[in-house]
Amino acid sequence: MKYKENELYREIEIFLGDTKVGEAEIDLKNKMLSRLAIYEPYQNKNIGTQVVADLTKEYGLTNLWVNADNERAIHVYEKCGYRKTKPTMYLMERSEEYKAESEDKE
Repeated sequence: MKYKENELYREIEIFLGDTKVGEAEIDLKNKMLSRLAIYEPYQNKNIGTQVVADLTKEYGLTNLWVNADNERAIHVYEKCGYRKTKPTMYLMERSEEYKAESEDKE
């Protein structure tokens, strides 16, 4: 078996002292923050803002995706200089009709 490390993404674990408080993922090619999660007990403590600012500076990040209804995250990103440009994310659900048709074919 052979393994190859992904050169396009960087997985980051976020620690406060010895305690893991979150995780992030950077898309290196597109200079994008592709995922950020600050664990519940550590939210609303300015940690997310500091992480976004640090990662933006360290990796030269220029963009990110955020769900349009995630107001807390949008607030953090805007404090770090990001701005909303266009709504391009949609929640899509598979229709019950299609599910039934798929099951009938099996």
